[in-house]
Amino acid sequence: MRLEEDIPDLGERIAFALAVLAQVVLRVLYVRNHRADFDEPQHLHVVWGWTQGLVQYRDAFDNHAPLFHLAMAPAVGALGERANLLILARWMMVPLVALTLWATYRIGRELWSARVGLWGAVMAGYVPSFLLTSTEFRTDILWMAGWMSMLAVLLGGAFTPRRAAVAGLLLGLTLATSLKTVVLIAALVMAAVLVGILYPSKKDRALERGFWRSAAWMGVGSAVIPLLLLGVFFRLHALRSLVYCTVLWNLVPHLGLWQAASQRILFLPPAFLLLIGASIALPRIHEPPDARQVLVLLSTGLYLCLLAAFWPLITKQDFLPSTPLVALLVVAAALRVVRALERIGPRWRMARPGVAILATVCVADIVSVCQAQLPWRNANQAEDRMLQEVLQDTRPGEPIMDTRGETVFRPRSYYYVLEDVTESRLAMGLLRDGIAEDVVRTHTHFAVPDTPLFPPQARRFLNEHFVPFGALRVLGKDLGDSSRSADRVRRFDVSYADRFAILADGAAGRGALDGVPYQGPTLLRPGPHFYSCSGGEHHVEVVWAGVLGRSRARESARWI
Repeated sequence: MRLEEDIPDLGERIAFALAVLAQVVLRVLYVRNHRADFDEPQHLHVVWGWTQGLVQYRDAFDNHAPLFHLAMAPAVGALGERANLLILARWMMVPLVALTLWATYRIGRELWSARVGLWGAVMAGYVPSFLLTSTEFRTDILWMAGWMSMLAVLLGGAFTPRRAAVAGLLLGLTLATSLKTVVLIAALVMAAVLVGILYPSKKDRALERGFWRSAAWMGVGSAVIPLLLLGVFFRLHALRSLVYCTVLWNLVPHLGLWQAASQRILFLPPAFLLLIGASIALPRIHEPPDARQVLVLLSTGLYLCLLAAFWPLITKQDFLPSTPLVALLVVAAALRVVRALERIGPRWRMARPGVAILATVCVADIVSVCQAQLPWRNANQAEDRMLQEVLQDTRPGEPIMDTRGETVFRPRSYYYVLEDVTESRLAMGLLRDGIAEDVVRTHTHFAVPDTPLFPPQARRFLNEHFVPFGALRVLGKDLGDSSRSADRVRRFDVSYADRFAILADGAAGRGALDGVPYQGPTLLRPGPHFYSCSGGEHHVEVVWAGVLGRSRARESARWI
């Protein structure tokens, strides 16, 4: 008997409506206030690069598949450069999340009942990691929406050539969004083979030919979008860069969890046997058992197993496409238990245990996500200030030395982003730390504040040649307080030729620069220089002269 015979009463409908309303409110608050993840500015910088005529991979490094960035570029270009662009870009993720939850409902309705689909979608949206991560501007949101939409189409009826072709197009979209789709495909294929073994159907040559014909159409459909993108990058002379950045770059020996590969693989056999046992003992919602339910159980479980056993860097976003399916399975199992309880007697039917269980889970998830971050507290002040000062105090085209594109609207001095794979390559000697050379080559005047993400050599260079400038740093050197030392001669090094100004206590210096009385901003050649402080000077700094007219310099208490 299908669960759809359980028609929700008025109380359950009210509880469901309240749960949906609370989730909408939470999502709106977190879109505005959720702290920016490291990946978000990187994605936004790559999208901004497309709007400026830069080609992904060739002109700006990125290690993600390209479809998301290309799809977002028109909207980001229309919004223009503004300090709150990240928040505005997050709103573009809301329709994709809504599509994901709608697909979750459709899968649940088709395989179990409308009740399972509705509550499964609501429960998935309340899982704390899903709720927070799906508010972020990241390629994984389109990846999740594409995969769930593909499953909704694939499981929505008979496996006809037309259905298979549409599912294939969605699968190709998913693959062009993230190469992690390969793991999802492997799990789905393995699950389909196991379902065929566990639930064999009568052999019919016509049906078998129809299946393979549909499978071929699905394969053709899945190749369309990836092949189009490869053609685009070939025409842009960036195909080799695409392959390097998205595939070869991530193949680093002993990267992350690959260091424990032998121990992790031992986890697979018992997990595999557990999944097989669960598939055999899957509660029968109706007879004969629906093999599609087993397919969802196996493909979801196998994806999580493959992720745990083989993926080197497991992150919270890797679970986005599996969370809705887990929610459906849990809700279906919970409602099956509730149906068994309600058969015991009228007391259980009057208590509506299903509503109580589902409402309790929703409340627990709300409490958990609020403990992780209060939804009404803005955690993005530092990021907002950074982007505002980038727009106010730097000029278009001026490079900035940042870690992974967090300054968004300016070209980066260094090609590679500073993340886990880069760190591993630097540590293993597979990549040279050329940050100092690139800063000099590009005549970079600005850098982000000091952070351990910079390699040691680059970090020393930046700390030696840049001084704080609001939320950024500017080319220069803090010579310290001359009144605390008997030696009033200060030495500093210039990394490349440019005009520099001497500031003493917020005013123009009155001492001697390289033995000549200082008269104002001076062109200095690379190498060592000396400044002799005059009698009344205390705190002395050398700064790039071009910054003195910028708004932050005018507002600074140090630089009047």
